[in-house]
Amino acid sequence: MPEVMLSIVLFLLPCAVILERCINNWSLLSLHPALNALAMLVCLPSALQAMIQRKNETNDAKRVWLTKLHLLLNVSAGVLIATAGIAVFIAKRDASHPHLATPHSWSALVTGLFFSLNVFQGIVLTFQDTKTNWQWKDETHVLTGVMIYIGSVTTMLYGLHTSSWGVENFSLERQFQLTALIIAAHMTLLGKMLVPQGRESSKPHVEKTA
Repeated sequence: MPEVMLSIVLFLLPCAVILERCINNWSLLSLHPALNALAMLVCLPSALQAMIQRKNETNDAKRVWLTKLHLLLNVSAGVLIATAGIAVFIAKRDASHPHLATPHSWSALVTGLFFSLNVFQGIVLTFQDTKTNWQWKDETHVLTGVMIYIGSVTTMLYGLHTSSWGVENFSLERQFQLTALIIAAHMTLLGKMLVPQGRESSKPHVEKTA
């Protein structure tokens, strides 16, 4: 429980700082970092935490519920990220700024595409049979998800340091502090995800349908 509370603080603190700055300096452009912060620091970590809890869960009904929560949070993150992309597109268009003119923009586009494909794969694996299966296991899906997760965090941090919004709203010292907190939070969560533990490490996984 203390580890979970520490993780929550590590994620919510930088999220609150970013949202506070977005609200105080409100514009259409500020909607982009605000929505990305909610996606990257609330939805995606919560989705990953659901899978971590699933590792130690022995009740099949609760395992299914955690999987459904994982899907819901990932879809929510996808909606937030897509809306953030639309917001920055409109803001750049209105300001006559070029689109996809920075590494941050291209990285966001690529990671967003792979994120969507990974979510789609999960949906297909769940609903491809006549009877819905929430208990499937696919190592490719997991590894791809982790790589996308890392890529998304990297893209977010790069944008924090190089975008006009990030430079205008945060000093170098504050950027460093936010970066340190965000990296620490995500590394802690990824570490728990990648370390074998609980039910799934103690015995072979048996697929069940629900």
